[in-house]
Amino acid sequence: MSAHRALPPLPAIPPALGRRRGFTLLELVVVLVLLAALGAIALPRILDGGGFRSAAFAEQAAAALRYGQRLAVASGCEIQVQVHTSGSGGYSVRRRAGGSDSACGPAGQPFTVPIPSPTGGDFSAEASGGVQVTQGLTVVFDAQGLPAGGGGTAIVSGRSIVVDGETGLVR
Repeated sequence: MSAHRALPPLPAIPPALGRRRGFTLLELVVVLVLLAALGAIALPRILDGGGFRSAAFAEQAAAALRYGQRLAVASGCEIQVQVHTSGSGGYSVRRRAGGSDSACGPAGQPFTVPIPSPTGGDFSAEASGGVQVTQGLTVVFDAQGLPAGGGGTAIVSGRSIVVDGETGLVR
């Protein structure tokens, strides 16, 4: 008979130490790089309170110029669009006094009748929230959509809105 020899007991396996808590150096570096990128791109825009407002108001003023031009073509009447600097600035779209939705006002009459906005009220707005109109512009569009007397440039918080004097193109 052969004697079976008992195997020595296996060494005890230490209990699982569990996962250590905390962040690795790589994780911390990735987070810092992401925060730095976010700070470099987004923070200046957030701190510049008028940045988004300025861009939006400049686009609204450009839209008012385009609307006035299209309305002049559609109605066959002269339409005045003014981007003004009084106060902090603003814009308005008007037709001649004595005119109506179906008739143009007599030539020589001032542009005092506000054009209604498609959403209600007058098609006009005043700049607010740090937005400044530093260079105004008054354009009268004729029945063909061309600026009578040439175009020009309005500047809203450093953003230029240009009306081409030959074509009336607003950019």
